[in-house]
Amino acid sequence: MKTTITLIALFCFNICFCQDLILKGQITDEHKESIPFANIALYQTNDTINVVKGSASDLSGKYSLQNINPGNYILKVSYIGYKTESLPIHINKNIIQNIILKSDSQSLTEIVIEGKRNIRSIDKTSYTFTTTQIDKAKDGRDLIATLPNLHIDRTTNSLSTINGKSIMILINGIKATDDDLKLISADKIKNVEIYDVPPMRYINDAENVVNINTKPLDTGWSGNLYGTLGQMFSNASFALSYVKGDNKFTLNYGTHINMKRNIKDLETGHYNYQINNDNYTYDYFRESQTWGNQHNIGLTYSINKEKNYDFQIKIFTNTSNGKLDANKTIEFTQNKFQEERIGKLNDHTKSIVPTLDIYYSKTLPKNNSIAFNVVGSYFDNEQNTHSAESGSTGFDDMMYINNQKKTLIGEAIYNHKFTKSNLSFGYRTHLNYLTNKVTNSLSEKLQKENINTQKHYIYGEVSGELKSFMYRVSLGGNYDTQLDREGFHNFTFTPILMAGYNINESNSIRLTYHSSTQMPDMLQMSDACILIMNNFYQTGNHNLENSHLQSWGLSYDLYLKRLSLSANLFYDHTNNSLFDSYQYGENCILFQTGNAEKDIHRGGEFNLNYMPWDFLRIGGSIGVSQQIFQPSQEVSSFSYWSYPVSVYLSASYKSFSLDILQKFGGTFLSGLYKTGIEKVSYISLGYTYKKVNFGLQCFFPFIKDKYSNETIPESIVYHKTDYHIKRKDHALALSVSWNFGFGKKKSSVQKNMENYDSDNGLFKIK
Repeated sequence: MKTTITLIALFCFNICFCQDLILKGQITDEHKESIPFANIALYQTNDTINVVKGSASDLSGKYSLQNINPGNYILKVSYIGYKTESLPIHINKNIIQNIILKSDSQSLTEIVIEGKRNIRSIDKTSYTFTTTQIDKAKDGRDLIATLPNLHIDRTTNSLSTINGKSIMILINGIKATDDDLKLISADKIKNVEIYDVPPMRYINDAENVVNINTKPLDTGWSGNLYGTLGQMFSNASFALSYVKGDNKFTLNYGTHINMKRNIKDLETGHYNYQINNDNYTYDYFRESQTWGNQHNIGLTYSINKEKNYDFQIKIFTNTSNGKLDANKTIEFTQNKFQEERIGKLNDHTKSIVPTLDIYYSKTLPKNNSIAFNVVGSYFDNEQNTHSAESGSTGFDDMMYINNQKKTLIGEAIYNHKFTKSNLSFGYRTHLNYLTNKVTNSLSEKLQKENINTQKHYIYGEVSGELKSFMYRVSLGGNYDTQLDREGFHNFTFTPILMAGYNINESNSIRLTYHSSTQMPDMLQMSDACILIMNNFYQTGNHNLENSHLQSWGLSYDLYLKRLSLSANLFYDHTNNSLFDSYQYGENCILFQTGNAEKDIHRGGEFNLNYMPWDFLRIGGSIGVSQQIFQPSQEVSSFSYWSYPVSVYLSASYKSFSLDILQKFGGTFLSGLYKTGIEKVSYISLGYTYKKVNFGLQCFFPFIKDKYSNETIPESIVYHKTDYHIKRKDHALALSVSWNFGFGKKKSSVQKNMENYDSDNGLFKIK
């Protein structure tokens, strides 16, 4: 009996005093905005040095400390830019304790423990920053560029990926530019989300999406001035923003000038082809110059009623002028006939594009929201192309294009947030109408044609987590149509399926499948035609259809304090892939866009980012892939391997910085061509004095930008070229920028969709 009573007493003692209890809650700021990655530390009351339990809040600001013994504790919560909150707490049961952090504008808060700085979700990784990173960054863009696989490409002065994948920048869900990022001070960035599989509405727009979430931004006046003077190009931009109450006005202007240098790019090439029973060879040496300018100016008005609605209207205009002048010396052979010739090609384009963008979103009760976006653009284009060759069978050909393209994009989204998941439904329509007036060698009279394309897209998407498992299921359909002539009407099921598992805080794996479609550019389907060499016409193709990509992937991610890496295996299959094709015409060769029979791309990629010390960052990307291409049923498929490699180094000391990037050459399969990878190489030195930044760049300091292209054996035309982009060799550029801003704090419009038509309606001379 005594033994039984003792056991019962011990059992009750364990229940009452040795329970594994849970302390959880949410961290928010004074505006009730969640604070992700806040540092959570639990101490014994009599020992405030050794942490009993430590964690970091998730993307919703929520935290959970488990397996806690009953007792008295001190709970400390800290985050950069906020005052540390210390709270005595008695734990004898499971407790929910929410914490509100107050802004500290005078100093950065002390970090109690080194919390987790990234969270891996099914389609994105979210990051926050250390005090050291924020202190060293000149502005928001400079801070974002410290993240894995990102850097500031000095050749374009833009935020880019190391592995060369396309990128879309969002600020609080709104499509933004590098100038917008430079207007934000580093300490105003709350966290950054990098999508390596973009949200479904962006799946056709970019391969990576970077969304920057900010703390309340400064009101009053803020602005940015930037200028670059270089041998290859010159840039200038100006942005000015003013906020009063809930209203915000922004004016921006930018220009990019490609300089016309006396140094010409060089191209050596060889053609070999047959028409009927005649054999032709065409050897040439070409010198070319490209130059021009682009200007853009925009005005934006927005009103933000926090937790109620957002409204934004944006009016902007883009103008561009581009010029290409090329001269060729040619050795032409037809059977046994040989002749030396002189060739000339001039292509001048002008374009003006006014655009109106209207956005509205409304927060509804019970975690619901709706958003609408309407974008209208008008493209007014003019293009003059002159192609000529001397000789007994030479030619002199002109093409004149004047077109007006009208675009209307409309989108509506409904969203509902659950505790650990998110549900959304959306519909987007993209309507294009082109009126094209063409004069070319096929007709001396001005020919008119109308091209009407539509793209309708409807989808539903749910994503979330179940403990360590992650998922995303997107079901959507595309209806792509070309309504004129004998156009196409294609419906394509385009789902996205993703499943992942967080092995621990540092390791995760994912399986992905996604599907999308791509429409041809409108002038790729037009009557445009120009004689580019003897018996060779570059033309449009009335029979083009949209392409359909299906992609499978397996990825592994590792995130440590100073090391991050990702390894990816992929398999891409594209139906009706769009490619530059050669076709037989009537006693001639037609160079036009076609739809391929088979296009498969499979392989792997490895990305590395390592910071051995706070002042040094090194890394790079290496890929190994096989491409299998079959242009048509009549010919066999062709297989080719490629090995793209990029390396970079970034270092800083006090006010000085150094950036080095080298993209190694190689080749990859692009349709009928084994295409050389255009190299990127530069050294950039920077110096910061107060809020003024100076930069000096040298492009291609050690190597020359040379590469080759060659057609595959299955092409009816053999073509090999050797390029030397000579104007880039040892080119120098000097840049200076100044950021300014002052005022009170104010949040910005939380726009969660962005639309713009990237098809400019011009015929791309190649």
